[in-house]
Amino acid sequence: MLGYQRIPSMPALTLPTKTDSGEIKSPALGSGDFKRLLISGAEKAAVMAVMDKAIERGSAFDRYGGTEVDAYEKEFAAHVGTNFATAVSSGTAAVHTAVAALNLEPGTEVICPPITDPGGIGPVLACLCIPVFADADSESFNSTAESIERQITDQTGAILVAHIAGEPCNMDAIMEVAKRHQLPVVEDAAQAHDATWDGRRLGSIGTLGTFSMMSGKHHTSGGQGGMITTDDEGLYWRAKSFADRGKSYGRSDVGGHFGLNYRMTELEAAIGRVQLKKLPAIVARRQALAARLGERLEGSKLFAIGQIPDKAKSAYWFLRIRVNLDCTALSKVEIAEQLRDLGLPAAPTYTSLMIHQPWFAQKQIFGSSDLPWTLPQVKRIPDYTNCCPGAEAAMNNHLLIALNESVSDDLVERMADALDEVERAAIP
Repeated sequence: MLGYQRIPSMPALTLPTKTDSGEIKSPALGSGDFKRLLISGAEKAAVMAVMDKAIERGSAFDRYGGTEVDAYEKEFAAHVGTNFATAVSSGTAAVHTAVAALNLEPGTEVICPPITDPGGIGPVLACLCIPVFADADSESFNSTAESIERQITDQTGAILVAHIAGEPCNMDAIMEVAKRHQLPVVEDAAQAHDATWDGRRLGSIGTLGTFSMMSGKHHTSGGQGGMITTDDEGLYWRAKSFADRGKSYGRSDVGGHFGLNYRMTELEAAIGRVQLKKLPAIVARRQALAARLGERLEGSKLFAIGQIPDKAKSAYWFLRIRVNLDCTALSKVEIAEQLRDLGLPAAPTYTSLMIHQPWFAQKQIFGSSDLPWTLPQVKRIPDYTNCCPGAEAAMNNHLLIALNESVSDDLVERMADALDEVERAAIP
């Protein structure tokens, strides 16, 4: 049985002042309290240096002839702990490039995460492969190894896992299943920069790792951007080629294949390099804030920080809050509304499961063709009806609270106060 840990104690946070009666003297929560201070003068200086170089040379910001993208790739690979990394224009482009690098035949089944962004599933369909969804357990948004193995058939070509909310999947169990069935694993770490499993950074454990550097993630390359990581040199060159129109790079084993233009620019890479240096502190701060909130919620009958596996360290892209609806007559939507009324950025659920997205449920991918499911190579059409009860349950018993590293010590105390206030009102 997989064990779960309580969030480990972090360095003490400064507490807000209290009155003689013990009440916290804190102003009401406001949207400005959650403002994220992501970009600083360091990024501005890096961008201006690239600008000055372009003016001096009479060039623009394409990676060719530049140095920033090459340096960012090398620094990113070293940071994550892989031999190779190649930069692309978005997280979706990263997943597409990684799946394309595997060179799967059309109609091949790819086991996919049940809860993810459409950009994490669309690339599978774009490669004319068939998504088959592995379930999560009711205490996680992530795929379980047991469910992945149940979905493996002789048509399976790869396993795609996503580390949702910054929380690592059980990569020991997943890699054991993959090894037993000789299947490559693509880790979608778009939401999990610097999260670790058993001391290893996510994106370095599977066959390929993918990252998004859009502005909402732990670190950004300016607004969009992505990265693919791997230890496999052959896959690295295939990925690099696919993301650059099938370019051969002078190698006899690369090129002559279909590809798209997913290149990153020098401006984006310059920002990303500065942000990468900030990443450890950003994630450490989020972990400290989550730990403090978790301590404040100890003893709560209504709320708890979502469980994290023993070997995992989450990067907390957002807080997954377990809600015990058995002890209240309120619905989760009503609880989230009350939290928002108090100024806490709460959402009653994650985006719907991919199987519930209208475009997926109606197979509206390539016009009215029902492709890729109508390909002659497809031997079965998966039954997506009620295929992920664990994931459904997980979404039903959790709400989400936004969190970022700019949140003050005082604010996390007031967040806990807001949760306490809602609990007192919710439980008779």
